Amino acid sequence: MGAQVALADVRNSVLKLRARKGMVLDVNDPDSVSCGSFFTNPIVSDRVARALPNDAPKYESEEDDGLTVKLSAAWLIENAGIEKGFRLAGSKAAISSKHSLAIVNTGGASAEEIIQLAEFVQTRVANKFGINLVPEPNLIGFEANKN
Repeated sequence: MGAQVALADVRNSVLKLRARKGMVLDVNDPDSVSCGSFFTNPIVSDRVARALPNDAPKYESEEDDGLTVKLSAAWLIENAGIEKGFRLAGSKAAISSKHSLAIVNTGGASAEEIIQLAEFVQTRVANKFGINLVPEPNLIGFEANKN
């Protein structure tokens, strides 16, 4: 075991890391006005994971059964052609310029714009990889996702 670290030091390190990704509210950082990480990392069969390119990050799933693999939702989004900072034409919702899993409000975005962007991302990933991204937030008052 390594040396013990003060809890305050751990907290500060985590906050710095999260801030670099725009995940700590900062009035000077428009990327920090986000819905947080919007999609969960999908768990797929080993067969589906093996069909992805070799550079696709693959992790042990919580099931730890040897039959399923956890994938990086961020990698899937970026490799489906959605770049950081992307937004639909005329929308005030965008993918964070720092973290491809975060959807940000660039100023006055409606909940509908957030959902439209999320559905666009889901469709692109599903069309490219055959994998459905599941939203992490509970979407209250919206029709169940069609993907």
